[in-house]
Amino acid sequence: MNHHLDNGGIPIAEAADACGGKLFAESQRTIKGISIDSRRITEDDLFVAVKGEHFDGHNFISEALGAGAAAVLCERIPENIRGNFIVCGSTVAALGKLAAAYKESIDPFTVGVTGSVGKTTVKQFIYSVLSSKFFTCKTEGNQNNQLGLPISLLSLTEKHKAAVFELAMSGKGEIEYLSKLARPDVAVITCIGTSHIEYLGSRENIRDAKMEIVKGLKPGGKLILNGDEPLLSCVEGAIYVSLYSETSQYRAYNIRFDGKYTVFDLKTPFGIQKDIQITARGEHIVYDAALAYAVGAAAGIADPEIRSGLLSYEPAGMRQLIRVRNGITEICDCYNAAPESMKASLRVLCDSARRNGGRAVAVLGDMRELGDYSVKLHEEVGETAAKLGVDMLFTFGKEASSIADGAEKSGMSAGAVYRCPDLSCVRAIASAVAAALKSGDTVLFKASRAVEMERVTDFIEREF
Repeated sequence: MNHHLDNGGIPIAEAADACGGKLFAESQRTIKGISIDSRRITEDDLFVAVKGEHFDGHNFISEALGAGAAAVLCERIPENIRGNFIVCGSTVAALGKLAAAYKESIDPFTVGVTGSVGKTTVKQFIYSVLSSKFFTCKTEGNQNNQLGLPISLLSLTEKHKAAVFELAMSGKGEIEYLSKLARPDVAVITCIGTSHIEYLGSRENIRDAKMEIVKGLKPGGKLILNGDEPLLSCVEGAIYVSLYSETSQYRAYNIRFDGKYTVFDLKTPFGIQKDIQITARGEHIVYDAALAYAVGAAAGIADPEIRSGLLSYEPAGMRQLIRVRNGITEICDCYNAAPESMKASLRVLCDSARRNGGRAVAVLGDMRELGDYSVKLHEEVGETAAKLGVDMLFTFGKEASSIADGAEKSGMSAGAVYRCPDLSCVRAIASAVAAALKSGDTVLFKASRAVEMERVTDFIEREF
């Protein structure tokens, strides 16, 4: 990762003060970029020596200085190497302090987004809405954790008047830390699901961890929550967005598909907004768009601009990409998966198949980080597939075999179910799927990121 600062740079002494480090300087230099990868160092970068599970950036300090780094942020100074060093107890923590101070100097209108599922889609919608009025920065890729968020914050420039950042977590305390770095004007929690239940033990604990986002919320800031989630009910001062709750300030309803757009009406605190259009499909996507509408209103953006922003939404990589190939409609959602998003995607699959007049075919892989709940939650996805009327089911991965079990227990014919427990057998499952599909079918590909389901879609596209 590499980022170049846009405000003329930061003197190394100021950087040391901002991150709480001790400066050992041989020369006065100005930092004009940040990098944690010694291979991507350019002149006047600050090289941050991060110690990871499989690497230690301290081993590459010499290479970074040789490539022109202005200084090195490190936990120890290597022997026999000369240069400018900022020494601290933790480079990750120091990078966070530096990024937070830099972000405060820019001070854009900031939105923080967290939630068990949907946060990247919501972030994309919010980015599109904010961009209708402001030059806006957003989280790129997976830069949403203790190391990635500071890099995202350091991607701000003086031109940015708004920003939207994802805040990800795997355990308690992480969202609080990230929220205090980002200091959002608006905090959004998309939902409370079962992702990370392996580490947190219950949905109530997941809720508590997500609610840590308020710890960094600016005074007078707004908290936007899911009005259909009982675990988030009755939070004083919160703004609620829902599909079903009549008491929510924002409620999307009358959802329909007109052949080109998903269209819905939205109850708001300032009246009914009719016939809002988005290009993405699915009831759960309408909820995401409604959240973005509420954020736009909180940012002072007028209805016409919000609508324009929603319509310009583009999905992030590998999320609900819909294409038609050889008469087959493919819904490729290969970036990640949780039980809630799996079930929502199955509903999109079956709705699309009914409109297209063909069969609904699901190719589903493992969902990770479910711990002791894994078998039960995978089986529930299979039950949903059977009840919705999925015609053929292919499972990919050992854990995903429980999806097939759940589908068969709920009445799906064993002849309509194919299991491939070995994630290395891409050719086998791709060939089975390709042989089964025929013109008019609609097929969904979805799994957790670790499965790399795109290997299957790429193989089918390449070989068939």
